[in-house]
Amino acid sequence: MCEFQKVRLVQTLQLVSPESWAAISVAMSNGHIDLGWLGPWGYVLANHHSGVEVIATAKYRGKPIYHAIIEGRPDLPIKNFPQDAKGLKLSLSDQGNTSGWLIPYAFLLKEGVDPSSYFQLREGATFGNNVMMIQQGLIDLGSDMDRGRYGMIEAGEMDPKKVQVYWTSDPLPNDAICVPKGFDPDLKARIRDIMVGLSEEKAQSMMGSGYNGFVPAVHADYKIIEDAGRITGKLKV
Repeated sequence: MCEFQKVRLVQTLQLVSPESWAAISVAMSNGHIDLGWLGPWGYVLANHHSGVEVIATAKYRGKPIYHAIIEGRPDLPIKNFPQDAKGLKLSLSDQGNTSGWLIPYAFLLKEGVDPSSYFQLREGATFGNNVMMIQQGLIDLGSDMDRGRYGMIEAGEMDPKKVQVYWTSDPLPNDAICVPKGFDPDLKARIRDIMVGLSEEKAQSMMGSGYNGFVPAVHADYKIIEDAGRITGKLKV
């Protein structure tokens, strides 16, 4: 992808891999990074921290959206989540994870549920660890995302008969392609148009892992993420 952009823009590009959204945000505000790929929650945090602006959203298998899910053992007596899940062992991801922590946590708070007292709650697990613990009977419920579930099933890492979906979120925007605050508007438009203009076949050949293109995006597309940040108290503004 970096090489393709370089040819189309007639620019010299350097690919770097910062460790977190915060590192990307700081690097953008300092003029060290001109174009960034951020997860939805990371983008919202970076936008509030330094004015980072989204210009496009990545497509995964043709869609610019995905869903957070709560999975669990198939023998659980749950018809309605979370009403029927009180006292069960729930594992969420770390607090920087959009679908693994932010979205399910915000949903539970909106339902009047304090996750830390309503469940036997643990945090910090990866999606893969959650699935493994469910299949081994170590936990009852765990967070995941639908595209991760599909990938694990296809890779033979999950038996869908042993891991049932009990809750699915509203549609969430995929990863955000961002530029710094005050970025050159003409160059910003050129980059966006190049990315959006990629065919799904061309994008898939360069990106792999199910990602196959981009759609134009504006900050309002990430409102559901921003709202969840405020509900959980992680976003103060």
